[in-house]
Amino acid sequence: MTNIREELNRKLNNLSPEQLNSVCEFVEFLEYKQQPVKTEKPITNEDIDKIVESYRQQNKPLPIGLAKGEFLVPDDFNDPLPDEILDLFEPK
Repeated sequence: MTNIREELNRKLNNLSPEQLNSVCEFVEFLEYKQQPVKTEKPITNEDIDKIVESYRQQNKPLPIGLAKGEFLVPDDFNDPLPDEILDLFEPK
């Protein structure tokens, strides 16, 4: 392990400040990835209502992702609509 640290120190000494910043960010990423996974309880509709009301009272835009996991976009979402549905939108 000492050899690796010595080699790493040698290489770090030759890097520019911008490169050192990138290395630091990568190390922080690795530290983050090693943190234990937190299992969160699912958010309820009541939780969402409280969040929405709080944001509205503060006149702030709503956070993205409040409905995460509530629905899945079907694989055929971008497929053309059937003729009987299209007919409802087009005058005869």
